[in-house]
Amino acid sequence: MAGLKFLSPIVIILLICSFAVGGCKQGNPEITTSITLSNITEEEYSQIGYSKKFEDTTINDLRKLYIDVKITNSKKATKRTITIPNLFIIDKYDRFRTIGGGTSEQNNIGIEDAAKSTAYIIFDSRGLNEQDLRNIYDNSEIYIAYKLKNSDLVEKRVSIGDNLKTNE
Repeated sequence: MAGLKFLSPIVIILLICSFAVGGCKQGNPEITTSITLSNITEEEYSQIGYSKKFEDTTINDLRKLYIDVKITNSKKATKRTITIPNLFIIDKYDRFRTIGGGTSEQNNIGIEDAAKSTAYIIFDSRGLNEQDLRNIYDNSEIYIAYKLKNSDLVEKRVSIGDNLKTNE
């Protein structure tokens, strides 16, 4: 009996430790994408230089297409890739429309739990409706991929035109 009294605390401690370790396991990476079309803010409008604005352009004529892509819960990934296509293709639709844009990327594999990529353009939207924009970006796809050690490459493609959300 004395041996059982000694074993009980050890068994309980081992069970607690196994549940704690099991609960700390990291799940699979998650991919999130946000593709939004919105009006620009007063601050964004004030930062546009006079020489970049088109003749007779007002704040109400300008829109911002913003893309935000994340691969989270992926610190153990051996590969993470996010590729956002060229948003400036809108300039090939009927005339030069873009006033500005930019991109940023953060992908420190093995160090950080997430990879993130963003891109945006500000453009003159006069003469375009939401369906026109969907058509312009219909063949533009965001490519997202990750690979965990000893597993297959997971790939996802997201159409900008099909997933465009209006935030106006």
